[in-house]
Amino acid sequence: MVFKKKRERIKGAKAVCYDEYRMTANEKIRYFAVIGVLALLISYLFYDSWYALFLLIPAEIVLIRRINRELLERRRAELRIQFQDMIDSVSSSLSAGYSVENAFYEARKDMVRLYGLKSLIVSELDYFFSMLENGQPFENILSDFARRANVEDITDFSEIFVLAKRNGGDFKSIIGKTVKIMKEKDETEREIRVILSGRRYEQRIMCIIPFGIILYLRLSSGSFLKVLYHNPAGIIIMTACLLIYTASYVLSGKITDIKV
Repeated sequence: MVFKKKRERIKGAKAVCYDEYRMTANEKIRYFAVIGVLALLISYLFYDSWYALFLLIPAEIVLIRRINRELLERRRAELRIQFQDMIDSVSSSLSAGYSVENAFYEARKDMVRLYGLKSLIVSELDYFFSMLENGQPFENILSDFARRANVEDITDFSEIFVLAKRNGGDFKSIIGKTVKIMKEKDETEREIRVILSGRRYEQRIMCIIPFGIILYLRLSSGSFLKVLYHNPAGIIIMTACLLIYTASYVLSGKITDIKV
């Protein structure tokens, strides 16, 4: 009975598309609230007018798309980490004498214990097995996964696996070396993240300071900034400052975004 339920659930598995990301209800509420507060703050500090909220709508749309892309990249990063752990488990099973297919079945058990039934990698493994039951070659399923995931590590492993499968290579040795390379690359990325963590923290602080300065001046010496509001020259100056601030934020983010 347990085996029957497991087969029914695996047959219902579907391929996940990693080229787009759909926010959950909680994420929509959280991010739209943050964007709303930010738009209100900009309208108050830079223009002293709530009408500026309507002018900021295009910028809010661009920001939503940027957040969506970041969430998509975050999901791919999560998938990459889970994939590395899965391949590590496959390598261990192969060393213990399992066949390739059975090694992936054993890896699924480890991934369920490590990440849970609803994790990305378990969903992909369930899709793997459903396709295997339908007669699809394993290398074709893996190539399709690499195409959908669009993750460098997964693509590299898929190409190596397909070549080894066609040429009759030593899977135990090939996957073992691949796991070793992935771990070395991951360690390098972690070292870079540790080095850059301080710089990223400084970047966030520097991004908050301009708002803090303008807010302080408005609350302590409102008349000092009055000349910049409700007149064409002031609107142009404040808009230019806002554009320079936005460009600086984007540039600083690219500088600290180093990938291996």
